[in-house]
Amino acid sequence: MQYNEYDLNALMNGPLPALYCCIGDPVAGNPTQFMIEKAFEALSLPYRYLTMNVSKKNLGEAVRGLKALGFCGYNITSPHKVSSIEFLDELTPSASLSNAVNCVYQKENKSIGDNTDGKGFLTAVSAQKAVKGMNVLVFGSGGASRAIVCELALQEVASITIVNRNVDSAKQLQQDIQHKVSTKIKVLPLGEKFIVNDSYDLIVQATSVGLFDETGRLPLVWEEGNYHNCIASDVVFNPINTLFLQEAKENGCTCVDGLGMLVFQGAIAFEQWTGKKAPIDVMKDALLEAFSDKGI
Repeated sequence: MQYNEYDLNALMNGPLPALYCCIGDPVAGNPTQFMIEKAFEALSLPYRYLTMNVSKKNLGEAVRGLKALGFCGYNITSPHKVSSIEFLDELTPSASLSNAVNCVYQKENKSIGDNTDGKGFLTAVSAQKAVKGMNVLVFGSGGASRAIVCELALQEVASITIVNRNVDSAKQLQQDIQHKVSTKIKVLPLGEKFIVNDSYDLIVQATSVGLFDETGRLPLVWEEGNYHNCIASDVVFNPINTLFLQEAKENGCTCVDGLGMLVFQGAIAFEQWTGKKAPIDVMKDALLEAFSDKGI
């Protein structure tokens, strides 16, 4: 049977198609639904994935509602990755360490929060070079940054410097994990401008700056130096070729865009939800198709 025939059979004869979704604010422009449904189709799974805008004030009701409606799992994106935790029943070790959730699955009537962002990021970056022993510069201290910092620390990078406008938020992230890992972690303010130098092996733009905004950029000044052994990574996936990555490439960095992280974190979630191996190539092609109007 074709995918649509599986879907019709489930609708008419049961069991009904499993439901999944993504919640955030804003979510317009998020391609996860397109990517996941292409993966469902490739494996002839009669499932459905929706994209739903949920405001901060309605977050609690939304999480409880998804459980009541029988959703089997869902993704959580900005700005709810941290604030959603209080409404969930349990956390996996990765979500607990990072104190951020981007993926939820339902088990025995419990909503269990997980974090696949860090693992997806690590998979994408490690394709270029192993991260162990690296000196890392990370911009941001929100949900994505938390996941990435925790995963890098677990992989024994030598040091992580967290740069953020809100220094207290960055220090909180530092305090939350420093006593649990051997990686040296320090905090610096972003301020009116921040000087980037070639002492780092990996530079990560982990804020939402530039998301859905081709002109968005951090106030960075790239000091002259040799960046050819440095990897620059941006978590922003739309547009793919952000100003941060353009500037990093101009200075000699090897660039890793947000597409890889999005594919791999989605694949981890897919396999957790369905118990089936994710069709990575199909998911990547789906993202490239979704972003084809961005000059990919």
